[in-house]
Amino acid sequence: MIPAIARLPRIALGAFPTPLDDARGLSAALGGPRILIKRDDLTGLALGGNKCRKLEFMLGDALQKGIDTIIGTGGAQSNFALQLAAAARKLKMDVYLVLVKDHSEIQGNLLLHDILGSKVILVDPGEIASASGDRMLAKMNALADDLRKQGKKPLVLPVGGHIPLGTAGWVNAVDELWQQLKSRKINAQYLVITTGSFGTQAGLELGVKYLKLPTKVVGISVSQKSLPAAKAVADMVNQTARLLDMKVTLTPEEVTVYDDYIGEGYGKMTEECRQAIKLVARTEGIFLDPVYTGKTMAGLIDLVRKGKFTSKDTVVFFHTGGVAALFAYAKELTQPVS
Repeated sequence: MIPAIARLPRIALGAFPTPLDDARGLSAALGGPRILIKRDDLTGLALGGNKCRKLEFMLGDALQKGIDTIIGTGGAQSNFALQLAAAARKLKMDVYLVLVKDHSEIQGNLLLHDILGSKVILVDPGEIASASGDRMLAKMNALADDLRKQGKKPLVLPVGGHIPLGTAGWVNAVDELWQQLKSRKINAQYLVITTGSFGTQAGLELGVKYLKLPTKVVGISVSQKSLPAAKAVADMVNQTARLLDMKVTLTPEEVTVYDDYIGEGYGKMTEECRQAIKLVARTEGIFLDPVYTGKTMAGLIDLVRKGKFTSKDTVVFFHTGGVAALFAYAKELTQPVS
């Protein structure tokens, strides 16, 4: 482990290292490149997912500070919110989730929240600008104030756990992946990741640059346009580098984010996403999710077809989890998306 990260407070929540699968069937179906899938859907917490890496550090720090209640946010089918709720239960913390209504039937992650006993507050999209907007934060802070009056000690976390302490978990993931590649004598030219709330890509970018790896991080956005996304990634890289006292800086110009695969918007399935989910399931027996990894794989497939990734390349695809959300998208998955 990177020494600066080893010094941070941490609580064990996941099963690491996660597997690195050689996706030979998928690679053959696409005619190359060699594709490896980093299985963070198998972290073990609440059906797995990449947010577990962030939560180990954020909640480790919260425990040290005596926090007893966590307030989180996201969309109704948020993978971060689900793993946050499961981790809070494991650590005997209360959890409140202020979530945006969308695919808000009691199915997928919302069904699992019901089983967990999460305190879910659903907010109409018309009431707020976005899941990460000021109005949502104001609702969370008002809830925190009420809980303090009840004698609780709450912590408000931003959408996706987008803070430097959480991003540190993904810097650590780069070191884990590099050890796996090195032990198998594999040279990977590209790491492909979903870009949503920016922290995961930021952690990868910082880890790659700090360790001076000959690998390019490629983000596939599921929400923001390329330019603001690249700026947000670079900003978080620099904040996290300062937290860890790493002498690393990154500019937006060094960040690659494709915004071609968002479709009609966040959480809105595209036909390419649907087809990508089915292709990976039918070639590898691995399920992607309809909000994040499905669109990211659709992007990877398109970039292969455009010659960005060739048969001579090795690409690592990070599977960040979210399988339960498939069940909330049954209609979109079983019918072509117009």
